[in-house]
Amino acid sequence: MFKPKLMLVFILAITLIFSVVGCSNQTTTKSDSEPAQASENGYSNPGSLVSAEELKDLIDDGKVKVLDARDGKNKLLGGFIPTAIDIDRNATSVEVNGVKGMLPNKENFEELMGSLGITEKDTIVVYDEANNLWASRIWWALKVYGHKDVKLLNGGRDAWKAAGYETGKAAEVATSTYKAKEANENLFATLDSVKESFNNKNLLVLDTRSEDEWKEGRIPGAVWIEWTNTINQDGTFKSVDDLKTIYEEKGVTSDKEAIMPYCKSAVRAAHTLFVLQELLGYDSIKNYDGSWLEYSVSGEQIEK
Repeated sequence: MFKPKLMLVFILAITLIFSVVGCSNQTTTKSDSEPAQASENGYSNPGSLVSAEELKDLIDDGKVKVLDARDGKNKLLGGFIPTAIDIDRNATSVEVNGVKGMLPNKENFEELMGSLGITEKDTIVVYDEANNLWASRIWWALKVYGHKDVKLLNGGRDAWKAAGYETGKAAEVATSTYKAKEANENLFATLDSVKESFNNKNLLVLDTRSEDEWKEGRIPGAVWIEWTNTINQDGTFKSVDDLKTIYEEKGVTSDKEAIMPYCKSAVRAAHTLFVLQELLGYDSIKNYDGSWLEYSVSGEQIEK
């Protein structure tokens, strides 16, 4: 007479065991997925960056032109990423009307790219070993002249070495014909643009220089956030959350009509433009091309 009860207890026990096992499997599955979720950086345009592993795949597939923007002295020792083309990191800076460090004109830019064997259809990855400082300048110049597919190596050459990949000599290149578009005025600011900010709170000037430079003199009303604040110790870019905190705490928000970063000669400012535009998705970021070299001799007021 007790067999039905025993059978019911047995069924309940089996059900309980499978229920526990099922929860355990679900937990394991969730845990397994966490690393993949954590690896998603959440950047507005993640395609503007590549990891060392991703670059290795692009090189192996023959689908990329790599530009080495390191300091020339370091290049004497070699250390080029395979297939990398040697580009003078100052090549996108010329003197215009007595102001050094300005963008070259369209024709000169086309000549530069052609001398490197680059075409406007190429996928380009630029790297350096200075926290992507000079790579960002070259990236910005390419974007100003309409190059569609250009990326930075996150972490620079140090990331490549940390991944255990080999380095060697620079690639030999054959010249090409490069066709640039007209300069995109939405990507750079002028002295007149900066002066407009004096009477317009929706136009924000962003000083990316060092604290010493900031204290010595600055554009009136500028907000100071040194460009290095956006970089982790290993040279990679900080997370979206960290970057948002850095900028929003200083009032550098995406609702501004325009944000105009500057430094001495629009190099550090180009790095900040990359962060705000590509990683945080801000609109209307305009690198002040003349930067402090132009402003400091313009006769305009200097704030201290």
